[in-house]
Amino acid sequence: MKRALRRIVPALCLVTLIAMPAFSQYFSERQEIAIFRLSYYGEPRDPVPERQTVVQFGRIFRYERRVEAETSDIFRRAVGAVDEQIRSVFVNLGRFDVIGLGHRLDYDNVSAFADALRFYREETAEFPEAVLLGQEAFTAEDLERIGGGFVVVIPSVSFYNLTRRDDGNYHATIETSFTFLEVESLATVGQFFVETSGSDRDAVTAMRQAVNGIAPQLVYRIRDMDLFRLRTGILDVSGRSVVIEFGNNMGIQRGDEYAIVQPRITPFGHQTMDEVGIIVIREVREEYSVGELLYAQNGPFVGDQLQEVPRFGADIVVYGNTMVDLAAQRTVFAMGLKAVPSRGYFNFRPLVGMEIPFTGTVLGLLFPLNVYVGGEFNQYLGRVKITPSVAFGIGGGVPFDSSLFGDDFFASHFGGSARLTFNILLNRDTMLFFEGGYARWVGMYDGLIPSELTRFFDGYGGIIVGAGVTFK
Repeated sequence: MKRALRRIVPALCLVTLIAMPAFSQYFSERQEIAIFRLSYYGEPRDPVPERQTVVQFGRIFRYERRVEAETSDIFRRAVGAVDEQIRSVFVNLGRFDVIGLGHRLDYDNVSAFADALRFYREETAEFPEAVLLGQEAFTAEDLERIGGGFVVVIPSVSFYNLTRRDDGNYHATIETSFTFLEVESLATVGQFFVETSGSDRDAVTAMRQAVNGIAPQLVYRIRDMDLFRLRTGILDVSGRSVVIEFGNNMGIQRGDEYAIVQPRITPFGHQTMDEVGIIVIREVREEYSVGELLYAQNGPFVGDQLQEVPRFGADIVVYGNTMVDLAAQRTVFAMGLKAVPSRGYFNFRPLVGMEIPFTGTVLGLLFPLNVYVGGEFNQYLGRVKITPSVAFGIGGGVPFDSSLFGDDFFASHFGGSARLTFNILLNRDTMLFFEGGYARWVGMYDGLIPSELTRFFDGYGGIIVGAGVTFK
């Protein structure tokens, strides 16, 4: 037995010494990244009529009917706008040193580009004056500049469409692929697609909406890549406040969340990281940030490892409320959906939402709908969060028959609500809440319409009692 112990104890000590460096705290560093210009597989063609009118008399007179290239012109402008959106995303994230490249390279030529870069490294003296990849020519100077980057980003429009629908609106769709090539290993380390759309009576506005939708999705997808996810650590702890490494210098924003992670060795000898707590950033300085602890299994302690929790940047809230009017002895139930921006905010957050009040209108000619904007103030108490909020908006309905009330929305009420919400964090991504308050929606046509139509347009409201779920 003693001999066995003599063998086991040194072995355990050796394993511990080997494992200790793997468990040490890790801090991310700014990464150098090179971004190609946006490429595309093919420019859209405008429809050409089956018969094109051409009238010509000798060499003096000629008349030809042509089709204006509206779609092609919008596409060319969209490509330039997408280029700027992509570049601004990487710059504004703050964790990259961005190198802009003038070349365009599509996904089909990624392997050829890696081969050319590999050949340049191995045979610099015999490298030709230029290497043609697709429609782009790369010189040794180009590859030298690109080779200094840690990661190369290759964006490409994989799908584009602009159509006019029966209702007269234009609908634009852009699908953009992003390929990430690690220069050191010449391996593709990530590839994903971002699809956005827009709709408007003006074709250019519809395309602008589609272009503007790229940035929010791209920010989330980049932050969600393990290669770019920020890793930092706790520098100081005071109650529920923690000071962490990094601030504006790495693009951290108020409302960002970081998981406290601890290493664990599985029974099969593999190392994994377990999330044991969550903090939310409440204050950002140049080189450090202050976070609020939401929960932790133990601690937190100075030296704890932190890992970024990527979010889309808005909490989505689904709720149901009952409005009880004691004076009128009337009860109205409402179901709602609201979005609360989280990235960039801590205590105060704006909100926007809509709800369906079941007032009887749903049985008539209008589908009832209230739309509102407002704000909330969050008081964090660990897993519990107390949130007073106010909102104001317009109520009305979406017509079943647009010829009676108009095209899109018929306004019939104005009003708002004041609420006090008690939130309980169930897990990292979900909160359950209960709320009370008061709401009042005043009918614009009270006393101006026949009594038989009052049930559609009269005011309503009362004491609010409700509950719901928040998805982070």
